[in-house]
Formats: sequence, structure tokens, C-alpha cells
Amino acid sequence: FGTMGDAMQSLPIGNGDVGANIWVSPDGVIHFLFSKTDAWSELYRLLKVAHVTMETEPRVFAAGADFELNIAEGVLNITSAEAAMRLYADALAPCVRISLQTNAPADIRLHFLNYRSEPIDPGYDPSNFFARGGKHGILESADTVAATSVGGVAQIHRNAESCYEFSLRNQGMETYIGMERDPLLGHTFGAGLYSPDLSVNGDVLSGKGLTELTASVFVDSRYTDAPSELRDALDEMHARYGDGDAESFRKHTQSWKSFWEKAYIYVEGDEDAEQVTRGFLYQRYLTRCADRGKAPMKFNGLLFTADQMKDRPGNYDARNWGAPYWCQNTRIMYWMLLSMGDYESMLPMFDMYLGMVPIAETRCRQYYEHAGILIPETVSFFGLYANSNYGYPDETGIRKEAGWYALRRGEPTNHCIRYHYNGMLEVSWMMLEYLKLSGDTSRRTEMLGFIEKTLLFFNQHFERVNGKLVLNPVSALETWQLCVNDAPDIAGLCAVCSALNTMEDIPESLGRLVRDMLPAIPDLPMAEEEGQRYLAPCEIKIDLETRNVENPELYAVFPFRIFGLGKEGLETAMLTYERRQFRHAGGWSQDPVDAALLGLTDEAAAHLVRQAGMKDGRALFPAFWGPNFDETPDQDHGCMTLLCLINMLLQTDGEEFSAFPAWPEKWGVRFRLPLNHGSVVIGEKIGNQRSVRTEATG
Repeated sequence: FGTMGDAMQSLPIGNGDVGANIWVSPDGVIHFLFSKTDAWSELYRLLKVAHVTMETEPRVFAAGADFELNIAEGVLNITSAEAAMRLYADALAPCVRISLQTNAPADIRLHFLNYRSEPIDPGYDPSNFFARGGKHGILESADTVAATSVGGVAQIHRNAESCYEFSLRNQGMETYIGMERDPLLGHTFGAGLYSPDLSVNGDVLSGKGLTELTASVFVDSRYTDAPSELRDALDEMHARYGDGDAESFRKHTQSWKSFWEKAYIYVEGDEDAEQVTRGFLYQRYLTRCADRGKAPMKFNGLLFTADQMKDRPGNYDARNWGAPYWCQNTRIMYWMLLSMGDYESMLPMFDMYLGMVPIAETRCRQYYEHAGILIPETVSFFGLYANSNYGYPDETGIRKEAGWYALRRGEPTNHCIRYHYNGMLEVSWMMLEYLKLSGDTSRRTEMLGFIEKTLLFFNQHFERVNGKLVLNPVSALETWQLCVNDAPDIAGLCAVCSALNTMEDIPESLGRLVRDMLPAIPDLPMAEEEGQRYLAPCEIKIDLETRNVENPELYAVFPFRIFGLGKEGLETAMLTYERRQFRHAGGWSQDPVDAALLGLTDEAAAHLVRQAGMKDGRALFPAFWGPNFDETPDQDHGCMTLLCLINMLLQTDGEEFSAFPAWPEKWGVRFRLPLNHGSVVIGEKIGNQRSVRTEATG
């Protein structure tokens, strides 16, 4: 590549929790933008951990360099006529390893560019989605850079304040103050620079006349009473994991090798097939870099956002849509992980939602005076609405947003999520699928409790008329925002209750609830034109205006799998897909996976090829998709592409399966995909010959 202009042209490395964007600027300086899955600020923004630079004199990369990102081993190699550098995010340690060899002696300087050296009010920046507009008076603390006790230098951010109590009060949840630890106050994160070849010089590591360099950057987060506690923790990490050696590097590369061998897809036959394979591999790599952290993955950029804040040049904490989790977006990444058998990577998301149960129960009681849980569609990791969604009261006590009013406690001003309850059902459905496929029962009790409380919400929140629940008011996703009996909620209730009704050894109370609710679930809404019946987004539209571009009626195909190949009503579902109102490519659009699940081979393949090439034009890394609806790299885009590909090759309920259900004749393929935790399906197509077998995984 020569050199890169800025961070958007960086290359990513990561170990599941710690990540780094790496680039070489035109002046030959090597830049490292470190990130962590849970680097939360006082205002609940997801910040970068630190910006680190390495300067050499002479500048060994100033004339340009070759960059090889070896995704097979999780290693980035940078070479020039004067030097060679190897970098990797250690798969077995919370750090990034750096080694450099130069042809001639060079002076080397490793230091922080602390762009948070002063307190910050992010104001209305998109990254401040959770707290923008609030009169909370809270600033984000300045970071400190200082030497550690044992020869390192660390940059530390500690949350001296928190918007948590302000948010509870703003959302009418004052009684919850003190019930749980403030999740932001005292939260501390940072990075420590260590090298046996460099010495501490103030707040810099430096050395002279070197031809070889080994360095490590350790990253950590925890609750502390002072920044010095994290500096000491970083020293302890360095003492434990050391500076890296040949054996630790071998284990790192073996970890990546095992990952790639566990499940794979290689498509061949023409340029389009090669593009699909590259898209698959690059997205799998990118996801693996961030899928095992303390916090779930972020759909809007993962660890690798690279834009600067508009009014703060050099500040890389920009992130469209900020830190909250939209279930509609987050789910796509985790359905992909489940389909690929990455069961352990599902746990950060499940643990986040399970951890919300206490506050969600309290909210349900306080807002609606009935049992169950209420988890917002757009939610913080600690279970609160984004304040910008819930709204702030004016001098009359009325909350307003863009001409919309909220008069009742518990009713957010944001009309996109006001009556959007489907996320709880989809998480419940994903938990059931996880329990069936993974073989992991460690969270079974908690998951079944979550599901029961979700069903209680629907059972007690809505009235019954003639024995049937009437879901009113609800929204059909964000598109039909005020309606009756929406298709996604009905499909979710059907899927969840039907699955539970066939399960053994579930709590007696849950079994009774399911038996009571099953006959009360409304029929899926239908429409008819010229004698043809097809699925409708809802039974009654109260607000007749579409306000987003989803096709809610097709939730009965994905994620809830009521319709599909080999199932009753396939023609109805195919007609529904053909008549869908919104057709678009990229981002979170479900068109690709819907086409695959309905066996529409040519259409699914066309989606696949198009999406595998939709890189952000500013970027170099091929899987920096976007920005589409959200942020670069757009993880909904990449993971929806993979869901399409997977379901073109294999559709399964965990026991029975169909191979090549929507596979084009023009492409060959080799794949290994999970059937469940104990077996995989291995398939191959060469020319017109297809072979499929199952294999136990031990």
C-alpha cells in the first residue's frame, strides 16, 4: 500500500477483546489506535483506549512499505527496504506484541498521543447518543499519562463521575438508585507500554542505536479508586505474560489455525466466487478480533471505528449511534456466530441481557404495574433507555422530541422504539436455539427465567378479546410505528412458545404459562389481492405512514423460521418476499438471508456477490464495509452477507439438515459447518458432483 493517509486506511488486529487499528502515515510514523470492548466513559460513550505512535530515526518506513495482514495466523507484517515489523494481538494475553528489525541502527521512540489530555464535553456529537441533550453537568475526565512502577508508561482513563443516577432519575427509576453498583463510576481503562529494549524517559519509552526491538502494549479495564491502581494492574499483567517469545507466538498462531479449521467455506468457479470467499474470510477474521470481550460486539464499527470527531481533530472517539445496543442490529452478528458454531462467543451478549433482568423487572412494575421484564430496543449494557430516546422534560414537565410528545412515565419520546418490544422475543428465541445447539447448560436456568419473564410481559401487558391476545399498541419494527397485532411479535411468540411446548424439564410455572398462551396467540396477519394471500406487517395500521424501510412481515422467515424450505406455506412466504415493499442492498437489510431461506438461488447469489464487494471507498481493508445505515466497518452488512452464504449451503434445525438448498450450479465449494455441538456437516461440490457427510466432533 505504500503509506496510509489516516486511520480509515488502517489495518485491524484483535484478540477478541483488545483491538488496534494500525497504519503508517506519510512521514513514516507507525500509528496504533488501541481499543477495548468495554472502554466506557462517564457519559456512556465507547472510547478508544489510546493512540500510540512509534517514531524511528531515520524513518525506516518513510519511503513506503508493503503490508501483509496474514489472517490465517492473526499477524500483520510491515516491510520496507530498511526494516521489517511484526505485530499481533496476542490470542492468549491481553496485549499487542510488536517486534522490529532494522538494517541500520535507529533511534526509536514509543509514546502516547493523548488527545484526551483535557476534560471533554462531547455535546451533540453522534458518539454521545446516550446522554446528549441532558442537563447533567458531567464532563468526561482527562486521561493521565505517567510512568509505571516497573519500567513502563501508561495512559489511564478513570470515570470520576457518572451519568447513571441522572439517567435513573430522568427515566422515573429513582427507586433503583443503590440497588446495583453504578456501572460507570470508577470504571477505569488504559494501556501500558513495555519494552526490554527501551527506557522510560518522562512519559516516553525510547532507545538509541537499535537494530532490534521487542515491545508489548497491555490493555485492561476494571473498577478502581484511583488511576494508579490500573497502572499497577498493567505492571502485574506484564510480569505475568512477559514480553512474548517463540513459544507464545506459536500458541498464538495455533489458536488462529484451530479457529479456521473448525468451520470454513471456500467458493470457487469465477471472479464472483473468489470475491465471495474473500468476503467470508475477511468478515470472519474481523468478527474474531472482537467476539470474546467483556462487552458484546458493537454493530456500528466493532473495535475498529476510525473517524475523528467533527469538532475535535485528532480525537478518534467518533462513533455514529454511540454506545447503546440496538437489538435489531446486534442480533445479526450473533445469529452468524451461532450458525458458525462459535458458541463461546455468544456469551457476552447473553450475559449482558441476563444481567438486565433485575432493572427490567423493576421498570415493568414501576411503569406498568405488572409482572415481566421490559428491555428497550435501544438499551445500554446496564439496562436503561438512551436518555436521548427517553427524552428530557421541558419546563412544563412534558418530554418532547422532533414534534413527538411523551406524557406518561415509561413512554419514550422516540417513536421508533416506543412500542418496539420484539427484541426480548428474539433474544429469547436465540437463547432457545443456543441451548439446543451448543450443549452448554451452564446458563439454562437463567435463560429459561429470562424467557418466562419475557412471555409474562406480553401476557400481562395486553388484553385478551374472545380468548386472543390483542397486541395494541405495538410497532412493526420501526417501519409501522403504531399498529395492532404486528407480525414480528406474533411470529416470535409462536416460535418461542412452540419450542418450549416440546421441551422437557422446564420449570412448571413456565410450562403453565406456555400452555395458557399458545391458544391465545393471534394468527399471523395476512393480506389478499387478486385471490393471492401473503403475509402482512400487521393486522391494523393506526399510523399509516412508513417511517423506516424494513419488511416486518418477513420476520416469519428470519429470524423466527416459521416459513421456509420444506415447511408448510412456502408459496405464501415466497409471494410475500416478491411483494415486499422495501428492496435494498447492504447494511441490516434481510433480503439476502430471506432469499437463501426461501430457496431463491439466483437472487441469493446476486445479493451475495454485490454485498461482498461493498467496501467503504475510504478504506483499504476489504471488510471495512459501509457506512450504509450505520458506521464503518458495518457489522450488520458483513454478518448478513455470511448468513446468506451459510443458508445457501446448509439449512438445519440442529438434527435434520438440507445441503446446497440454494446453491448455484456455476460455483464449486468446500465447506465445514456445524450441525450442533457434537457434529459437523462437511460438503463439497466439484463440477456437477456433490458430496456431503457428517462427522462427530468429539
